[in-house]
Amino acid sequence: MAATRLAVFRDTPDCDIACAVAAHAMVEACPEAMETLRTTLGQESDSPLPPRFLRYADEQTVVGMAAVLQAMAAFPVPRTDFSDWGVLAAPCLLGRINGACTLSKFQQSGPAAVSPHAIPQLSLHSVSSAISVGLGMHGPNFGIGGGPESLAEGLTVGLSFLDETILPGIWLVFTQWDREPIPDGLGGSCIDTVCRAVAMALVPGTTAGATLRLSLWHPLRRLKVVGLPSRTAPPDRRPGLMELSGALAALTAGNQSARWSYPLPWGGRMELLLVAKRHMKAV
Repeated sequence: MAATRLAVFRDTPDCDIACAVAAHAMVEACPEAMETLRTTLGQESDSPLPPRFLRYADEQTVVGMAAVLQAMAAFPVPRTDFSDWGVLAAPCLLGRINGACTLSKFQQSGPAAVSPHAIPQLSLHSVSSAISVGLGMHGPNFGIGGGPESLAEGLTVGLSFLDETILPGIWLVFTQWDREPIPDGLGGSCIDTVCRAVAMALVPGTTAGATLRLSLWHPLRRLKVVGLPSRTAPPDRRPGLMELSGALAALTAGNQSARWSYPLPWGGRMELLLVAKRHMKAV
């Protein structure tokens, strides 16, 4: 008689990957406050930016830089050397306002009216590059995603990219507009909106405090596990940057009940949780 294979479905993941969140910060600014932030950012920090460094930067780059500087100031080990760290940024629909303004100028006055800064400042890699260059970091830097799934994509790449044999840590930065702006073609928005950024300092392994964990299930078992989303789960029903920042703040304050869970569109799940000293382990 031929042997019969039985498929056993469990609620435990096939793989867990985790890292510690050493520091974090959230920054938000409305368009009216952006110019002030652009010119004064970093002037009073331990890592001052070159003068006018952010003059042509996109708004998401400005708030992303501000969030990293704030997180650096809150780092538990003062004056930590970040020169070997990497920078990964996951912007959402970067450059729409300035891109619309550039296209409008080109249509009205031709190529001479278009700034040469448009391409380097409005690309997917602009946020990570500005942070890396401006703050003197020599690890790898690149942009991730760029669309509505940027939070899921950034979390996945950031955690899987972290390797203590290569990098001491990674700055993972998320940026987006709260209410996607409607460009007016003049460099502004037709509606009220806020630009928001969350920066997280990820270090290998787990320590007491906030921990980011990625749980993976085999694709054939994904639908058998209670609570996992389908591939068509609407992204707007998942938590955003406000919920992520709130969970980080609660976990940093030692709130044992605080937890943040983010279902990934391909079947995994990201979680933020508090690790006590007795539960610490190397990952």
